[in-house]
Amino acid sequence: MNRSTRMRRAVAVAVAGVLVAGLGAVPAAADTAAPLLQVPPMGWNAWNTYGCNATQALIESVADSMAANGMRDAGYRYVNVDDCWMTRDANGHLTGNSNYPDLKGLGDYLHARGFKFGIYESPGAKTCAGYSGIAGHETDDANTFASWGVDYLKYDYCESASSLSGQAADFARMRSALQATGRPIVLSINPNSGNNTGAGVVRAWGDVSDQARSTEDIGNQWWSQSWPNGIANIVSENATLAWRAGPGSFNDADMLEIGNGGLSTTEERTHFAMWAMMASPLIASANPASVNATSLALLKNPRLIAIDQDSLGLQGRVVAGSRLVNSSGSLVLAKPLSNGDVAFALYNGSDSAQTLSTSLAAVGVPGTGTWTDQYNGAVVQSGAASVATQVPAHGTAVYRVTTPGAPASWYTSFVAATAGAHDYEAEDPARSIVAGRWTTNSGAVFSACSVCSGGEKVGWIGGTNKLHLNGIYARNAGTYPVTVQYVNGGGDRYATTWTNGDNPQKVSFHGNGDWNSTQTTTVQLALKAGYNTVSFGNEYGGWAPDIDKISVPATG
Repeated sequence: MNRSTRMRRAVAVAVAGVLVAGLGAVPAAADTAAPLLQVPPMGWNAWNTYGCNATQALIESVADSMAANGMRDAGYRYVNVDDCWMTRDANGHLTGNSNYPDLKGLGDYLHARGFKFGIYESPGAKTCAGYSGIAGHETDDANTFASWGVDYLKYDYCESASSLSGQAADFARMRSALQATGRPIVLSINPNSGNNTGAGVVRAWGDVSDQARSTEDIGNQWWSQSWPNGIANIVSENATLAWRAGPGSFNDADMLEIGNGGLSTTEERTHFAMWAMMASPLIASANPASVNATSLALLKNPRLIAIDQDSLGLQGRVVAGSRLVNSSGSLVLAKPLSNGDVAFALYNGSDSAQTLSTSLAAVGVPGTGTWTDQYNGAVVQSGAASVATQVPAHGTAVYRVTTPGAPASWYTSFVAATAGAHDYEAEDPARSIVAGRWTTNSGAVFSACSVCSGGEKVGWIGGTNKLHLNGIYARNAGTYPVTVQYVNGGGDRYATTWTNGDNPQKVSFHGNGDWNSTQTTTVQLALKAGYNTVSFGNEYGGWAPDIDKISVPATG
């Protein structure tokens, strides 16, 4: 066994141990089975370009175009029908409507051309577009899908959920029905539709799905203060969720808008590179018969695809960065690759160029390496320990670094589970999500704070504006006294706290009349074994205090 082989095996073993710890909520039966998805799926979906106007004939022509333009051979194998295809016959069995006269025939058509067949449904009585949902028909519909040769089910939660546990039960019911058919059918869920805004980020969904949409719907734009999301909105949220990602539990950042005309060339490059670094499914949506040559070349970029499809199946972690407001700042992501290489992304979310840098030392890797630009394959530095480059507004530089002898432990040191006491900064770009961008003040915000422990805080929390802190670890499940350090120079204020989207409680925060000092209060939080999300909001009118950090005691 040579050193390269030993290194690949060591990385896989070390990382696997971390992933098991991070997926503590997965039932024992799922722990022992090989994940259905070892790497994120690649394919195409009809919705963003065609909506309800897609037909069976169109889907077949798309497959032919993908075979002709090289997308199929680049890895785009799932061809997915979205909403509006379905009705029920007189016996209540699911069937295609007049636009989809022969779904078994469609599956055969796709399979004969080297593709896999994806379809769409919803757990409720109606889909998001108002067509026949699955409610009460899980077993029958799963068997129908299997008989058609379906390989992938996009399962969109379109109604209001009474609770996250209720949502999870609906997803689990369908997953069990699919598994009982004996056909391997990927279950790709979206828990964010209907009135369930934010459900994708406050709970890990790997126990009830193969991949889960982490955010609301994507839009053909860079940034948005209203639905749908822009690229930067999704990056700011999904980049914090690496702790829960891996084979069998991918974070789906939603479809690719590349080639749809709403993004600049620089923004399209960032879009594709960051989806690859975040191990997101790569599901194209542009018409493959007419996509422009620049966008098509990006979609087929073999170096970026290799990062997304790396056999370790890991999501790049934020190792540096700063976000003073939602749509600006910068992030550095690092991702381990199966041959021992390290991929780095230097993301500039701001509206002006920035000089960004990173180093092997930033991830605990000694020595030097060869830095290769992943857009064009050019070696930019050889025998270097670091890189610095000017990144344009909304741009991302991406490098693959080959460095002999990289230790297998570098990635696990960022996700390593520790039962000791730990502080979590509210502004930590590797963990923090500020939600509520659709409000007039752009949602909860990061701001400078000279008296705060990390030099920043998160304020404007209340109404739809929330703060979510991800990756909060507990070795043992239990209720723990968590200290919240905050700033409140006004009168007494209230906040709501949740753990993993459940267990809401009302907490009072004393106001001391001084916005240049911090205070603390203790909250009893129920944490599950493994990783948790702790959220703050205000459901009682007015604003919550500004949050500096939380301190979790030992959980061993």
